[in-house]
Amino acid sequence: MKLKNILLAVIAAVMMMSAPVSAQENTSPVKVVYPLDFPSIKRVHFMLNTLNNLIKHYQKNFIDYEISVVSYGPGIQYLMKDFKGTGFAKKPYLKHGGPTGKGAQGRIDALKQLGGDNIQFYVCGNTMTKKNVKANQLVDYAQVTPGGILKLIEKQGEGAALIKIK
Repeated sequence: MKLKNILLAVIAAVMMMSAPVSAQENTSPVKVVYPLDFPSIKRVHFMLNTLNNLIKHYQKNFIDYEISVVSYGPGIQYLMKDFKGTGFAKKPYLKHGGPTGKGAQGRIDALKQLGGDNIQFYVCGNTMTKKNVKANQLVDYAQVTPGGILKLIEKQGEGAALIKIK
């Protein structure tokens, strides 16, 4: 009987010691990429809701994560602070809607603050050229990438899950 108890204790101790080792082996972050290629404010706010939920979940559960939002086409207007002289000068989408009344950009700013370096926002250089948008017209945390589709492909190649909002 004593041998059986000792054997069970040894097995339990080995299992307890090996669990943290296997958990430490998986240190790569969860990677997610969202394309922002639509003008619809309702879709943008839905996307922002899902991003907010993801960030809060990962932070609450101490899960390392990398989220990328890649804007191209009409989606780049949500990462602009100045529309003068651009192809988006007459777009009213930026400051409308949202649960706080601060509009899409207020919510995007809040998400950037919440997620910090774990969330990155990319803007398509091709769309910027086509719509006459200069880098200084973008929000400060936006990063210009040569092509939005190229960045999506790159992120997926790095293992990011593509989340498409419809």
